[in-house]
Amino acid sequence: MPAPALARPPLYTVFVDLVGWTLQRTADIPKSHRFSFGQRIDNRTLDGLGCVIRALYTPRARKRAELEELNLVLEELRVLWRLVNAQGWISQQQLVFVTDKIDEAGRMTGGWLRQIDRPAGAGKIEENSEKTEKKKGKE
Repeated sequence: MPAPALARPPLYTVFVDLVGWTLQRTADIPKSHRFSFGQRIDNRTLDGLGCVIRALYTPRARKRAELEELNLVLEELRVLWRLVNAQGWISQQQLVFVTDKIDEAGRMTGGWLRQIDRPAGAGKIEENSEKTEKKKGKE
């Protein structure tokens, strides 16, 4: 019986999927532009995965820098993929797919940044006060 797969954070999973998809698509870019566009997209996508991994293992006080770098990588990828689409090297449907994945990663990154900005335990305090207020309202 195989060992159970380790649970991976959703942002990590999105990036691993994005890397696989990217490597397949950039292989189809014409050879004359594969270095300028294909390799740059491959490298930036892998850089993004590296940011995610470093953020997972970095102490909370230093996570912000990794996540801010990840936001920049995501924006660069959006621009590069739009340029590739404009050249006709990927379809509009493929552009929609990749931008949806990039946007999903961006939302997750933003959520992680907001979580870092909250003081430790702040969410629990707010949740408990909401419950207390509801109980008072029922009495």
